[in-house]
Amino acid sequence: MAKVIHAIFEDGVFRPVEKISLPEHQEVEIIIEEDIPTNLIAIVAERTGSFDFLADEIEDIYSITDGEPI
Repeated sequence: MAKVIHAIFEDGVFRPVEKISLPEHQEVEIIIEEDIPTNLIAIVAERTGSFDFLADEIEDIYSITDGEPI
């Protein structure tokens, strides 16, 4: 069963923020997730021109008048 335990890393050791109930010497797996906020991804995409190709006429597969494929 998966359980999320919040911890602080200091002096080379993960220290749980709250009391946890595990037997001594229990082996656990620690997964560190480093999420990037969505708004930061959007800012980077906008500033780096990631979607500039969409302004190219060849990328527009629908006509402006009818919305049907050309």
